[in-house]
Amino acid sequence: MTLATTTPQRTYDTDGATLAFDFSFKMWASTVEDEIAVVFQEGESDEATLAFTTDYTLSAPNNNYSSGGTVTLVDGSAYAVTGKTITIKSDLLRNQEYDLKHGGELNTESLETVLDRYVRMIQEAELQGTIEQTEITAFYKTQLTKTTAAAARDSLLIYPVIQCHENDVQCYENKVQTYV
Repeated sequence: MTLATTTPQRTYDTDGATLAFDFSFKMWASTVEDEIAVVFQEGESDEATLAFTTDYTLSAPNNNYSSGGTVTLVDGSAYAVTGKTITIKSDLLRNQEYDLKHGGELNTESLETVLDRYVRMIQEAELQGTIEQTEITAFYKTQLTKTTAAAARDSLLIYPVIQCHENDVQCYENKVQTYV
C-alpha cells in the first residue's frame, strides 16, 4: 500500500462550537495516541500540545486508523474558543520495530508498513523544516545585502561541511539551503 497523502497534518480555525476535527492521514500504532500530536495555537508563538484523554479523544470507524480518524475535544474544553487554530499532525515514534532475520522469511506486508512509516517520518521532517527554511531564507537574503557571506554564516550559526570562499554568495546560498 502507498501513502495516500503527502501532508500528515491538518489545521483548523476554531469557532468555539466545533469539537470534532477529522484527519485523513494513516496511522499505524495500536495506541495511535502515541503517534499523533494535537497542537492549539493561540498566537504566533503561543502554543500548547494537548493531552490525550485530558483534552481530547480519538476515534475511527472500527478503531481502524488506516484512513485517518477524528480528534474530539472533551466537553468543557478550554480549547473550544473562537479565532484560534488547532493542528492535528502525525508525530511517529522514531523507532524501527521490524526485525529481519538472516535467511528467514520476508513478510512483504510488514516490510511495506515499515517503508510507509519511514516515508511518513521524512514527510514530518519536511513539514518541520519548511518553517525553518522560510524564516532563515528571508533573514539570509536581508543579511546578504548588508554584509559578507562569512558574516551571515556566523550570525546564522550554520557551518557547512564544504567551505565556500567568503565572498562566493552563490556557493554559500546553496549550502544554506542544503543544510537547513
